[in-house]
Amino acid sequence: MRGQITPPLTNEGTMIDFTERAAVAKAIQYTNVNPDLTRDGLLAHLQECVQYGFDAAMIGPCWVPLAREVLAGTGVRVATTLNFPMANDTLDMKLAALCQLAASGADEFDFPPNPGYLLGGMEAEYRHELNEIVRVAHAEGLVVKAMLEFGFLPTEELKRAATRAAFEAGIDWVKQSSGWGKGGCAATTDDVALLAANIEPPCRVKVSGKVNTREKMELLFAAGAELVGTSSGPAIVNGVTGDPNAY
Repeated sequence: MRGQITPPLTNEGTMIDFTERAAVAKAIQYTNVNPDLTRDGLLAHLQECVQYGFDAAMIGPCWVPLAREVLAGTGVRVATTLNFPMANDTLDMKLAALCQLAASGADEFDFPPNPGYLLGGMEAEYRHELNEIVRVAHAEGLVVKAMLEFGFLPTEELKRAATRAAFEAGIDWVKQSSGWGKGGCAATTDDVALLAANIEPPCRVKVSGKVNTREKMELLFAAGAELVGTSSGPAIVNGVTGDPNAY
C-alpha cells in the first residue's frame, strides 16, 4: 500500500549516524504548514526537500496535489495534516477530509485527537475517534500519526492515557505535540521517554516542537524518537541552529 512503512525491531528508537548528513535528513519531515505559504513558497520548500533528501515534505492539505506531482519519483513522501490545529471538527467531517487527502495523493497525515474529550472525562469518545480515523486511514493506505498535544494535558496520567489510547487504536506514530499553537509544546526527552514506554512495535515515536539543532535531535532519538517534524530541517542537516521562534 502507498503508506506502508517497515516496522522497527524495538520501541527504543533508531539511533542513526548523526555525522552523516544523508542519514540525518532521512529522519526529518521538513515542515511548512504556515497559512500564508504561497505557491512559489511551496515550490521552494519542495525543492529543498529534494535537495536535502528529507523523508517527507509536511505541508497543508491544499498543496498536496501539486506536491504529489512535483515530488513524483524523488523518494520524498507527501505528508499533510488533518483538522489541524483546532482538533474539534466532528468525526464525520474528519473522515470525509481524510478520504479527500487520500484521493488527492497524500502518503500520510498528522492529526490532533480532540483534547477536550480526554480532559472532560470522555475517554470513550476520545478512543472512538482514534479507532475510526485509524480504521479509515489504513483502509485508504495512509500512514497516520497522532499529535497528542501534551501542552493541553496537565498530568503524566493524562499523557499516558492519550498515548495508550492512540497505540491501542493502531496508530502508526505517536507525537507529543505539533509544536504549534495553544496546545503545542517543545519536544523534551522526558516526553519522548513517556511515549516510548507506553507503546510497542510497530508503533513508533515522532517529535515536533523547537527541534532546531542536530544536538537536540540526537538527544530526542536517544530517548526513543525515530522521526522529527521541523521547519529547521536544512539548519539541522547543516549543523547550525534553526530559528528559535519556529516550530
